[in-house]
This record gives sequence, structure tokens and C-alpha cells, in this order.
Amino acid sequence: MASKESTAVIWMLSDSFILSVMLLIGGFLGKAISPFQVVFLVNVIAAFAAIILFSKGKWENIKPQKMKLHIFRGLLGVSSTICLFYALQYLSLAEVTAINFFVPLITSILSVFIFREKPKAYVYIAIILNLAGVMMLLSPKLMASQVTQQNLYLGLIFALSAVAILVIYNINLKKIGNAEKVVPQMVFAPLYSAIILLPVAIFVWKPLDTNSALLIMLYGGLLITKLAARFFAFNKSDLSKLMPLEYAQILFSSILGYIFLQQTQTLLGITGIVLIVLSSIAHVLFMHFERNSDTKNMKGITND
Repeated sequence: MASKESTAVIWMLSDSFILSVMLLIGGFLGKAISPFQVVFLVNVIAAFAAIILFSKGKWENIKPQKMKLHIFRGLLGVSSTICLFYALQYLSLAEVTAINFFVPLITSILSVFIFREKPKAYVYIAIILNLAGVMMLLSPKLMASQVTQQNLYLGLIFALSAVAILVIYNINLKKIGNAEKVVPQMVFAPLYSAIILLPVAIFVWKPLDTNSALLIMLYGGLLITKLAARFFAFNKSDLSKLMPLEYAQILFSSILGYIFLQQTQTLLGITGIVLIVLSSIAHVLFMHFERNSDTKNMKGITND
């Protein structure tokens, strides 16, 4: 059990880093190309890569068991990604990441009712501390000029829409994970996303320059890697335990935003980021202590 949860933590942190890089690339692409075209092409690349890698020429190798859940997942994935692309046009990378942290809050709470999971008190403490950090990060724009506030509100509309969709996405993903093998997930998540977007992509299509084409190819590779990371994480630990680990993404996004976009933070914003990172570290440590305690208790029972 301890080994499984440690592996789940590594997969979840990898997922957070990959998502930060994807958001960075999405911010660049969204300025010149329609998000619908970008998301369509990215999913086409990911779907073809998955089919080539995993099918080995046989339908049985990729045959799904829960087709409706895959279709629903594709629709959710497309919708959330497009909302995030638009949010990045009005908010910084770190701010979009921070708002996205409402996803683990809502998901952790809903997992108690839907999957009958029983998160410990430290899960809720981590969530509260992280949300406090998020509010500190956003506070400078809330107190800024009216024009800045208007951009903030537009960004919030798109970002919070993505949050609502991603909560449903995570719950759907957990259901698929309980009944589906990893290979069909790797194939049909991007495949159905591309099929859903095809009509809109044709309507908004425009020729790509070399840089955009390369970025889209990179984005596609990252997408399929992220799909695998999240699937493996969810299959090795409870959803309620893993979701607070997504807060580590704020550190990745802040570093990438500073290096590539010259996006700096105020002292209050930096304090919020530090609070988020520290509370995430504390969450991981509590999980470690809990595992050690469970192991000792099991040894005691065995010795008796």
C-alpha cells in the first residue's frame, strides 16, 4: 500500500508539471490561432500516437468497455481546455493555475458522497490553506483599475467554467478507471475529443506557421503523457488524497511564467504561492506519517 501511494504521488506531481507546460504553450498558441483548431489538432496527434503505440494492428488491444464514458470524457476534456485557452488571454499563467485549484477542493468534497471515500482531517486543512493562498495571489488584481478588473472578470468566467467542467471530468475519469484498462483510455480520450471538435475546427481553420506547428506537436505529446500520468495516479490511491497535490502546480506555473513570459508577482502574491507550496508539502508528509502508522498497526496485529 505504501509503495502504491508513493507512486501515485509521483504520477500526480508529474501530471501537475505537464499541465503547467501545456498551459504555457496554450497561452502562446491562443494569441494567434483559434483554440478550437489547436485543441482539435492536438487531440488528433495524441490519438494517432496512441493507436500506433498500443494497437499493434489489433482492435482487441484497444477495444473499450465503457464507450459512453469515453465520449462524455472527450466532450468534457475539449470544453475545459478551450475555456482555459481563453482564460489565459486575460489572466497570467499563475492566476489561471490558482483559480484551477477550486477543482481539487470541489472534487475532494464530492468524492466523499460519490465514491464513499473518507478523507482525513489533514486533507481539508490542506484545502483551506491552499485556498487562502489562492485569494492572496488574486488580490492585487481585485484591487486594481477598472480596466484590469474587467479583464479579470472575463478571465474568471472562462477559468471558473473550466473548473466546473474539470470537476465532472475527474469524477468521470475515476469511474472509467474502475472499469477500463489504461490503453483504451489513452486512445479514445483524444480520439473522441478530435471527432467532437471536427466541425468547428473546419469552420475556424487557418494555415499554421512552422513555430505553431511545432508547438502543437509538442502539446500533443504532452497531452498523451498527462493522460497516462493521471490515470496511473487515480488507480493507485484515493481521489480525495490525491487532489490536494495538484496545488504543487502553482510552483511550476510561477517559474515557467517568470522565465518565458516575464510574469512577476507582488509580495502578497509570492506569499500566497509560498503558502500553497508549503501546505502541499505538509499534505504529503501527513500522508507519509499515516502510511507509517498503518504499517505499524498491521505489524502489531500480525504479531498478536
